[in-house]
Amino acid sequence: FRARHSSSTSRLRGLAFLWCGALAGWRPAVVTTHALLFVGPKVLVSTTRSSLSVRTMSSRTTRTTSNKNKVAADAVDAKPAGAKRAKTTTTTSPDKEDKEERQAPGSSGPRPAGNNTMLAATVRLNNGVLMPRVGFGTYKFKESEAAAALRVALGAGYRLVDTAHVYAGGKMEPVVGRAIASASPATSSSSSSSPQASARVFVVTKQWRGFHGYDATRECLAQSLRRLGVETIDLLLMHWPGPGYSAMGRSKEKIAREGISCYFKKGHEDIAALRLETWRAMEDALEAGSCRAIGVSNFAVEHLRKLLAWDRLRHKPAVNQIELHPYLQQRDVVALCRAEGIVVQAYASLGGQDSSAKDWTALGQPPLLEHPAVLAAATAHAVSPASVLLQWALQHGFAVIPKSKTPARIRDNVAALGTYELDAAEMAALDALDLGGMTGRLTWRRDELRNLDFD
Repeated sequence: FRARHSSSTSRLRGLAFLWCGALAGWRPAVVTTHALLFVGPKVLVSTTRSSLSVRTMSSRTTRTTSNKNKVAADAVDAKPAGAKRAKTTTTTSPDKEDKEERQAPGSSGPRPAGNNTMLAATVRLNNGVLMPRVGFGTYKFKESEAAAALRVALGAGYRLVDTAHVYAGGKMEPVVGRAIASASPATSSSSSSSPQASARVFVVTKQWRGFHGYDATRECLAQSLRRLGVETIDLLLMHWPGPGYSAMGRSKEKIAREGISCYFKKGHEDIAALRLETWRAMEDALEAGSCRAIGVSNFAVEHLRKLLAWDRLRHKPAVNQIELHPYLQQRDVVALCRAEGIVVQAYASLGGQDSSAKDWTALGQPPLLEHPAVLAAATAHAVSPASVLLQWALQHGFAVIPKSKTPARIRDNVAALGTYELDAAEMAALDALDLGGMTGRLTWRRDELRNLDFD
């Protein structure tokens, strides 16, 4: 023991503190630390104030250590089918471990403690992989906007980033890859040098419809891996169940005369069969370790049923990412996904970015963020309208991927999630906003196939 001040009085106080601590059975490391604090005149008052907590530190430390061990054990992602799980040291009882391991697909995973509880919450996919329930979207970002927004999002605690091969004309995946690679070392959970391990970021990307078919899908995936700078993608989705187009500019008059199929990409005429070849390539990629989970996006009931009924199916989709919000609730799709153990990941939760004032007028509805039912719930809970819409989705069991380029909104969108619940009346008021069928669709506005009326 060495006091910072030479006065005999300070030394005597410190020695007396040590002697008392020894009689009380305090551990030397704890006592020494607090004796040093006691002697230092600048912290004399704060040390005195904390004397009660010092007495209970031993039991509190034990609880904290136990909690940290449990969180570390729970946060270990399950491996894809066929892979071996790594052994983990944990204080969790074997019975509880078994219960969590047997957790039903689509049910909520563990929620590590912290201020951003929902950012750490996960859902267990049907192959055992844990996916964050809340992520950050990158649709319609410019490159410069995306880089800055991703820095803010990752710094705020988002642990899933959603992107696609086609976003920003193919330029978004490299931006996402660089953002993950430059993520703060403080977020590291592994000694691995891979970007994903260093930032603990779950990466979702999507195979574009222009690459339907076995070989084309493999080529698309190889491009995504290179752009992202990773060896494995956490979740690979089939972006769109329909065919690719042969031309970006499409004549309405020609479509009226010949039908939309006149613009299908060559070889995409039998899209239902071609889509199965796309899925076969994704299954092979999963088994080869190029991705940890595979799923679909924008699949309607008919598309899901055809895939699930395929006699060569080896792996069910783990996720169906669809437009989903109070105006467009797709209840038939949600019901089928739940029955088959497929997690629903909602996009456009805040109303989408493809809609305009003209679209809202045609729907006869205000923008979602301005609807009276949303505003009433936001006022009641002292949160933003965006938070209400995301909380509504989470309470229904959906995963969400909100997007913003404004730093304050990036943080605010998720700041209150998990700290409150919408009551039954508030949920019912939002549920009642469904416009039925695909009427409330706010995305893919310029796509002739947006209503999914194809095989």
